[in-house]
Order: sequence, then structure tokens, then C-alpha cells
Amino acid sequence: MALALRLGVSTLLALIGVAGLVQLTLHPPLASRPGTSASVVLADLEAQEALLDQRQQAALLLNRFVGAQITRYFWGGFSGYLDVLGLEVPQDMKADLKVEDQSAQLRLTPRTGKETYVARVEAIESVPRGVVCRGEAKPGAFPFTSDRLGCPPGWRPLGSLRRLRPNPEG
Repeated sequence: MALALRLGVSTLLALIGVAGLVQLTLHPPLASRPGTSASVVLADLEAQEALLDQRQQAALLLNRFVGAQITRYFWGGFSGYLDVLGLEVPQDMKADLKVEDQSAQLRLTPRTGKETYVARVEAIESVPRGVVCRGEAKPGAFPFTSDRLGCPPGWRPLGSLRRLRPNPEG
């Protein structure tokens, strides 16, 4: 027991020494930092969690939309009905679906928050290509470069669900 205590203390002192050598700043936990209250920190964490959940819901729906529209395109054209595609919009989001001869676009606007999510599928040279993006306000033109459909300027790709989920292995 005494040996384990000595090893633990010496390990702790060694870590503090290494932190001093590389000049790592040791901050207290978020909730105990001066100028921040636990309620503010918890509210911020809750807002971040809600945003990530919202993104995950949007990514799931929009990736399904892209896949379903690509399939529908090969069966005769894009569909203007979400229920035909087997999709249901969450109640906390508003959907705007636009279908043209060679493109289909679904924009999701959450009832809270600033982010907007959009999926677009375009048939370019009879090959359907899709992209899922996030940004603010209405999206602009979707650029086509290197055989890929890209997000409008100022918008970011909304990754697949694998990138949104935390890695359970660490």
C-alpha cells in the first residue's frame, strides 16, 4: 500500500514537472473558473448538445433524401413528394422541397437556431450527384468541380453520420 502511494505521488509530481517544462497551462474545471457560473456552463453545454442533435437529425434525413432521389432518378425522374421517398421531416424543422427537371433540393430550417441544412441532387450529363450542406440563410449556387457537386460559397459540408457520432473507441 505504501509502495503504491509513493508511486502515485511520484507520478503526479513527475507530471507536474513535465507540464512545467513544456509550459502547459493548468486550468481549473469549467464550472469552478472565476467569472463563469455552473448554470451558464451547463446552458452552453446544453445548447451545443442540442445543435449536434439537430445536425445529426438533419444529416440523417438529408443523406436519405440524396440516396432516394438518386434511386428515383434512375426510375424515371426526381420525386416532388417526401412521403414517396419514405421520408418524414421532424416536427421542429420546416422543409422546403424544390424539384426541377434535372435537380431536386430539400432545405431544412429549424424552428430554433441559425443554421439551415440543404441537400441537392443534380443530374449532370445524365449522372445524378448529390451534396449535403449546412450554413446560414438561403444557399447560393452549387458549384460543380472535379466530378463533384459542392456546397455553395460560405456553406460547409454536413458530414456523414459516422463523422458526427463520437468514436466509442476513443
